[in-house]
Amino acid sequence: FFIFQFSVIVTMTTGPNDFFYSDKYEDDEYEYRHVHVTKEVAKLIPRNRLMTEPEWRSLGVQQSPGWVHYMIHEPERHVLLFRRPLPKKSNTATRKRSKVVKVRD
Repeated sequence: FFIFQFSVIVTMTTGPNDFFYSDKYEDDEYEYRHVHVTKEVAKLIPRNRLMTEPEWRSLGVQQSPGWVHYMIHEPERHVLLFRRPLPKKSNTATRKRSKVVKVRD
């Protein structure tokens, strides 16, 4: 008779303000991440609109430029949801990969 205990591990890093930063994840268009702020900081988040970059930076959120606060998750207002567009792949790179070269025998 064996007893196994399983747990789910979520990788997150802690920032200087005890915020938790998720790993990045993506779809075909965007790169995403979420940031858990403290309950005290969550009280400063606007209730009826998304924040601009200067606003979320003023709360102490630290991440590279280009991230947009794109959604409010009402049940967990202390979780800020961010996204930014994935870099566009150049047409030249696509053409080079699909180029067909004929070789004579």
